Amino acid sequence: MKRLIKTMLVGAVAFMLLLPNLSLAYELTGGLKIGGNSANIYGEDVEEFEKELDWEWKSKIAFCLGGFITYNINEVLAIQPEVLFTQKGAKIKEEIFGETLNVWMNLSYLEIPVFAKLLIPTKSSVKPNLFAGPYFAIKLSGKAKAEYAGESEEEDIEDIKGTDYGLVIGAGVDFGIGGPGMGKITVDLRYSLGLTTISSYEEEKEDIKNKVILLMVGYSF
Repeated sequence: MKRLIKTMLVGAVAFMLLLPNLSLAYELTGGLKIGGNSANIYGEDVEEFEKELDWEWKSKIAFCLGGFITYNINEVLAIQPEVLFTQKGAKIKEEIFGETLNVWMNLSYLEIPVFAKLLIPTKSSVKPNLFAGPYFAIKLSGKAKAEYAGESEEEDIEDIKGTDYGLVIGAGVDFGIGGPGMGKITVDLRYSLGLTTISSYEEEKEDIKNKVILLMVGYSF
């Protein structure tokens, strides 16, 4: 019994001595991000549509913004969940009878990605990183807009699922500004690939998925 008590006391003292070092290893920061994206769609039914009409879905430029929290586990590993408002979709631009037809698929989502980040140690205030992780998104709106011969029309897209999910991979750089506690500027480039169809058309299962390239700039404090 004496040996057990002694072992417990030694363990408790060791833990108390180690606790300050552990608290330094864990760092929690947060910030805001804004950026632009190049969004498009892909899938077997997208390819079939393009072959049948000899049209091509092209990337559309949109934007995203939101916030994030970074939990630094140690010097090389971090977990970073985010909450973003992001726009996705695609567009068509074709010449018909001498007039330009423009069609936009405009999708808006509340997206929640969770990344595992690999932090690359450097001796300067410039800190590169690599990250990857899943995302889950809730559709906020889905609209189709068409313009032709000076006329335009917009309507809701009915057959779009209320949720989407997929994977994101990317790389970024953090730039320290000023001294300790002054925050960081963060820049990252990421590729988001949807893994499930966004079509809710019940009569025939359609393979239509989101894909997006994003460039984001943020401030971490």
